[in-house]
Amino acid sequence: MKHLILLFALSSIFEISHETLGNTFYKIRQLVEHERELKYKNQGFNEVQGFAFNQRLDHFEVRTGNLRVFSQRYWRNAAYWRKPDGPVFLYIGGEGALSGAEISGGHIVDMAKKYGALLFAVEHRFYGRSIFAECFKDKNMGLLSSQQALADLSIFIKYASNKFGLTNKNKWISYGGSYPGSLSAWFRIKYPHLVIGAVASSAPVQATVNFEAYNDVVAASLNSKLVGGSEQCVDKVKSAFKQIEEYITEKNFSQLQEDFNSCNDISNTNDSWMFAVNLASFVMGIVQYNRQTPGLDISTLCKYVTNSSGTPYLNFASLYTGYMKRFQRCNEFSYHNFILQLKNIDIDPSGLPMIRQWYFQTCTQFGYFQTCDPKTKCVFSKRVNLLSDLDICQEVFGVKPKSVQERVNFTNQYYGSNKPRGSKIIFINGSIDPWHALSVLKNLTSSEISIFIPGTSHCENMASDDFDDPPALKEARQVGRLSYQSQKQKIYRKSDTRQDGRVHAIYL
Repeated sequence: MKHLILLFALSSIFEISHETLGNTFYKIRQLVEHERELKYKNQGFNEVQGFAFNQRLDHFEVRTGNLRVFSQRYWRNAAYWRKPDGPVFLYIGGEGALSGAEISGGHIVDMAKKYGALLFAVEHRFYGRSIFAECFKDKNMGLLSSQQALADLSIFIKYASNKFGLTNKNKWISYGGSYPGSLSAWFRIKYPHLVIGAVASSAPVQATVNFEAYNDVVAASLNSKLVGGSEQCVDKVKSAFKQIEEYITEKNFSQLQEDFNSCNDISNTNDSWMFAVNLASFVMGIVQYNRQTPGLDISTLCKYVTNSSGTPYLNFASLYTGYMKRFQRCNEFSYHNFILQLKNIDIDPSGLPMIRQWYFQTCTQFGYFQTCDPKTKCVFSKRVNLLSDLDICQEVFGVKPKSVQERVNFTNQYYGSNKPRGSKIIFINGSIDPWHALSVLKNLTSSEISIFIPGTSHCENMASDDFDDPPALKEARQVGRLSYQSQKQKIYRKSDTRQDGRVHAIYL
């Protein structure tokens, strides 16, 4: 039998992973997703068909008398499929709703055109409209896990193969970015008989409770000349947050409320924490999505805070309030309202809410709590601490701090942390992306390799080439040939993987 030989491209799904950072971070995320969806829908959305099927709710329930199911959404794009033996690219959904636009544009579609691939995108359970009545009640939230999500994908492959007439000649390859990037790698590790390879972009495969390294990378990125950063920029951002902290300590809340257009009084300790977290997450969002957020990137931020016509504090306040006005009349920093969001169990027909679900996953599997501890390079307020996040886990979900650590330990033991024992997996990361600190950054074996791209942000490699992309990013997207050969399936490197992100080859 002829076997597929594929040169893996640096591509995967465009999902955004994050710790729960307050509403400011989510506003930036929503804008990034909206812009990406608009762009992709103009690139062939008419070719994408949406479906749903009954998925088993608990794959590990041994009793067979009362099996519950939910409706799981998926999308199909067969516009470029070379029947009958073309490959299948499986786009894995993550902590947010899908729309089908994910497989109408981007680098994964560029690959499908070149290699005659059939495309599928599968929405993650408990997100979007892949939900069910009483989905978000505490009694059902335990069914939201990465293990259940991987089992969903295994069932989907069998279902789709039967429905669309696929055979063993159609080789499946999984793709994911951010949390779904981890899922992609883990799917290849746990279900190697179903996918012949995996691409894991910006994948934080190492779970950690206290993610101090996130803000260390933020500081380094603000200092990177590759993206318009500088040492002066770092100093000015640090100065702005020092002034913010001084106002909080002096209880000069009225000044902060005026300067940052607050909707609410922030004098309560929890509201002060919420205020500090939202301001920090504004900068985190700029860095994580550098060049992906219209009108806002590291270069713009640095130009604002280093402007000699104002103080770093006032310059930062002006940037923050000016940008956030596009979303809301005033900025809410209410801890009480944020907790109400996390405790909300109502079903929203739009499928957009995702804060409760993702926070549950961080409390029960991954941690990922981005902190600003002393003796780190963090430029923000030291109020952004681990204790507050752990308190929320216990208050909202009843998960005690000790249990959070135990669950994170289990996740790393179960999947292998940042040294997973797998094969035919490519991990792609950018130097600007803070999540690279939890990914695989060096080759583990000859077929489990790492690509590190200077000047690149979170999952930036997943988009199609753009005229202003850095050369290293363009080269990292380069694809070799797809061909067949009558020999035993094998994998090897055609050329050494370089840390500058240059083209490499993996044969399957």
